Amino acid sequence: MTVQDRLQADLKDAMRSGDKLRVNVIRSARAALQNAQLETAKQGYDAAVQDIETRLAADPAAREAALAAISADYHAPLEPADQEAVIAREVKRRRDSADAYRQANRTDLAETEEAEARILEAYLPQQLSADELRPQIVAIIDELGLHGPADMGKLMPVLMERFRGRAEGRMLSRLAREVLAGR
Repeated sequence: MTVQDRLQADLKDAMRSGDKLRVNVIRSARAALQNAQLETAKQGYDAAVQDIETRLAADPAAREAALAAISADYHAPLEPADQEAVIAREVKRRRDSADAYRQANRTDLAETEEAEARILEAYLPQQLSADELRPQIVAIIDELGLHGPADMGKLMPVLMERFRGRAEGRMLSRLAREVLAGR
Protein backbone atom coordinates (compact mmCIF):
# COMPACT_ATOMS: atom_id res chain seq x y z
CA MET A 1 0.00 0.00 0.00
CA THR A 2 1.46 3.36 -1.04
CA VAL A 3 1.71 6.39 1.20
CA GLN A 4 -1.11 8.04 -0.78
CA ASP A 5 -3.37 5.02 -0.26
CA ARG A 6 -2.63 4.95 3.47
CA LEU A 7 -3.31 8.67 3.75
CA GLN A 8 -6.65 8.26 1.98
CA ALA A 9 -7.72 5.41 4.28
CA ASP A 10 -6.50 7.22 7.41
CA LEU A 11 -8.28 10.41 6.37
CA LYS A 12 -11.60 8.56 6.35
CA ASP A 13 -10.88 7.05 9.77
CA ALA A 14 -9.85 10.41 11.21
CA MET A 15 -12.98 12.07 9.84
CA ARG A 16 -15.17 9.35 11.35
CA SER A 17 -13.49 9.70 14.74
CA GLY A 18 -13.62 13.51 14.67
CA ASP A 19 -9.85 13.96 15.12
CA LYS A 20 -9.51 17.44 13.62
CA LEU A 21 -5.74 17.72 14.02
CA ARG A 22 -5.18 14.40 12.24
CA VAL A 23 -7.65 15.35 9.48
CA ASN A 24 -5.86 18.66 8.87
CA VAL A 25 -2.40 17.06 8.87
CA ILE A 26 -3.45 14.31 6.46
CA ARG A 27 -5.14 16.80 4.15
CA SER A 28 -2.01 18.92 4.19
CA ALA A 29 0.17 15.90 3.38
CA ARG A 30 -2.14 14.84 0.55
CA ALA A 31 -1.97 18.37 -0.87
CA ALA A 32 1.84 18.31 -0.69
CA LEU A 33 1.86 14.97 -2.53
CA GLN A 34 -0.50 16.29 -5.17
CA ASN A 35 1.64 19.41 -5.66
CA ALA A 36 4.73 17.23 -6.05
CA GLN A 37 2.90 15.04 -8.55
CA LEU A 38 1.80 18.07 -10.56
CA GLU A 39 5.33 19.50 -10.49
CA THR A 40 6.71 16.19 -11.76
CA ALA A 41 4.09 16.14 -14.53
CA LYS A 42 4.94 19.73 -15.46
CA GLN A 43 8.64 18.91 -15.64
CA GLY A 44 7.87 15.89 -17.86
CA TYR A 45 5.71 18.00 -20.15
CA ASP A 46 8.30 20.79 -20.33
CA ALA A 47 11.04 18.27 -21.14
CA ALA A 48 8.92 16.74 -23.92
CA VAL A 49 8.20 20.19 -25.39
CA GLN A 50 11.90 21.10 -25.26
CA ASP A 51 12.82 17.84 -26.98
CA ILE A 52 10.27 18.41 -29.76
CA GLU A 53 11.37 22.02 -30.19
CA THR A 54 14.99 20.99 -30.70
CA ARG A 55 14.36 17.88 -32.81
CA LEU A 56 11.78 19.40 -35.14
CA ALA A 57 12.91 23.01 -35.32
CA ALA A 58 13.44 22.78 -39.09
CA ASP A 59 9.95 21.37 -39.82
CA PRO A 60 7.25 23.71 -38.40
CA ALA A 61 4.34 21.48 -39.48
CA ALA A 62 5.79 18.37 -37.83
CA ARG A 63 6.69 20.40 -34.75
CA GLU A 64 3.13 21.72 -34.39
CA ALA A 65 1.69 18.23 -34.88
CA ALA A 66 4.04 16.73 -32.28
CA LEU A 67 3.27 19.53 -29.80
CA ALA A 68 -0.47 19.01 -30.29
CA ALA A 69 -0.03 15.29 -29.58
CA ILE A 70 1.58 15.86 -26.16
CA SER A 71 -0.84 15.36 -23.33
CA ALA A 72 -0.73 18.19 -20.81
CA ASP A 73 -2.86 15.98 -18.59
CA TYR A 74 0.01 13.73 -17.57
CA HIS A 75 -0.78 12.41 -14.07
CA ALA A 76 1.61 9.55 -13.44
CA PRO A 77 1.70 8.63 -9.76
CA LEU A 78 4.80 9.44 -7.78
CA GLU A 79 7.22 6.64 -7.05
CA PRO A 80 7.06 5.35 -3.44
CA ALA A 81 10.51 6.83 -2.71
CA ASP A 82 9.34 10.22 -4.01
CA GLN A 83 6.20 10.01 -1.85
CA GLU A 84 8.35 9.29 1.21
CA ALA A 85 10.63 12.21 0.32
CA VAL A 86 7.63 14.57 0.21
CA ILE A 87 6.39 13.36 3.59
CA ALA A 88 9.93 13.64 5.02
CA ARG A 89 10.08 17.27 3.80
CA GLU A 90 6.76 17.95 5.52
CA VAL A 91 8.07 16.45 8.77
CA LYS A 92 11.26 18.50 8.52
CA ARG A 93 9.27 21.66 7.84
CA ARG A 94 7.21 21.08 10.97
CA ARG A 95 10.27 20.32 13.10
CA ASP A 96 11.94 23.51 11.89
CA SER A 97 8.79 25.48 12.67
CA ALA A 98 8.67 23.96 16.14
CA ASP A 99 12.28 25.02 16.74
CA ALA A 100 11.49 28.56 15.60
CA TYR A 101 8.42 28.70 17.85
CA ARG A 102 10.45 27.47 20.83
CA GLN A 103 13.03 30.20 20.24
CA ALA A 104 10.20 32.73 20.21
CA ASN A 105 8.83 31.29 23.48
CA ARG A 106 5.66 30.01 21.79
CA THR A 107 5.60 26.52 23.26
CA ASP A 108 1.89 26.08 22.44
CA LEU A 109 2.57 26.44 18.71
CA ALA A 110 5.75 24.36 18.97
CA GLU A 111 3.83 21.50 20.57
CA THR A 112 1.22 21.62 17.80
CA GLU A 113 3.94 21.45 15.12
CA GLU A 114 5.62 18.54 16.91
CA ALA A 115 2.30 16.68 17.18
CA GLU A 116 1.78 17.15 13.44
CA ALA A 117 5.32 15.86 12.76
CA ARG A 118 4.62 12.74 14.86
CA ILE A 119 1.45 12.05 12.86
CA LEU A 120 3.36 12.31 9.58
CA GLU A 121 6.28 10.18 10.80
CA ALA A 122 3.93 7.19 10.89
CA TYR A 123 3.99 7.27 7.06
CA LEU A 124 7.78 7.06 6.84
CA PRO A 125 10.02 4.00 7.19
CA GLN A 126 11.38 3.32 10.66
CA GLN A 127 14.29 5.65 11.41
CA LEU A 128 17.58 4.23 12.66
CA SER A 129 18.61 5.16 16.18
CA ALA A 130 21.94 6.74 17.12
CA ASP A 131 23.10 3.42 18.59
CA GLU A 132 22.35 1.66 15.30
CA LEU A 133 23.99 4.38 13.21
CA ARG A 134 27.23 4.88 15.15
CA PRO A 135 28.90 1.53 14.20
CA GLN A 136 27.81 1.90 10.58
CA ILE A 137 29.27 5.42 10.45
CA VAL A 138 32.54 4.14 11.93
CA ALA A 139 32.64 1.42 9.24
CA ILE A 140 32.03 3.97 6.48
CA ILE A 141 34.77 6.25 7.87
CA ASP A 142 37.18 3.31 7.89
CA GLU A 143 36.10 2.30 4.38
CA LEU A 144 36.77 5.82 3.06
CA GLY A 145 40.00 6.20 5.02
CA LEU A 146 38.96 9.43 6.75
CA HIS A 147 40.92 10.71 9.74
CA GLY A 148 39.52 13.83 11.35
CA PRO A 149 36.97 16.63 11.44
CA ALA A 150 38.46 18.14 8.28
CA ASP A 151 37.08 15.15 6.34
CA MET A 152 33.47 15.98 7.26
CA GLY A 153 32.82 17.34 3.76
CA LYS A 154 33.84 14.02 2.21
CA LEU A 155 31.81 11.96 4.67
CA MET A 156 28.42 13.68 4.72
CA PRO A 157 27.45 13.14 1.06
CA VAL A 158 28.16 9.41 1.46
CA LEU A 159 26.16 9.23 4.69
CA MET A 160 23.22 11.14 3.20
CA GLU A 161 23.13 8.79 0.22
CA ARG A 162 23.45 5.55 2.18
CA PHE A 163 20.96 6.48 4.90
CA ARG A 164 18.43 8.36 2.76
CA GLY A 165 15.00 7.90 4.29
CA ARG A 166 16.35 5.94 7.24
CA ALA A 167 18.09 8.69 9.24
CA GLU A 168 17.73 12.42 9.66
CA GLY A 169 20.54 14.63 8.36
CA ARG A 170 20.99 16.40 11.69
CA MET A 171 21.56 13.14 13.53
CA LEU A 172 23.98 11.91 10.88
CA SER A 173 25.93 15.15 11.09
CA ARG A 174 26.09 15.08 14.89
CA LEU A 175 27.24 11.45 14.99
CA ALA A 176 29.76 11.98 12.20
CA ARG A 177 31.29 14.94 14.07
CA GLU A 178 31.53 12.89 17.26
CA VAL A 179 33.22 9.96 15.54
CA LEU A 180 35.59 12.10 13.48
CA ALA A 181 36.54 14.20 16.53
CA GLY A 182 37.73 11.03 18.26
CA ARG A 183 40.18 10.18 15.48
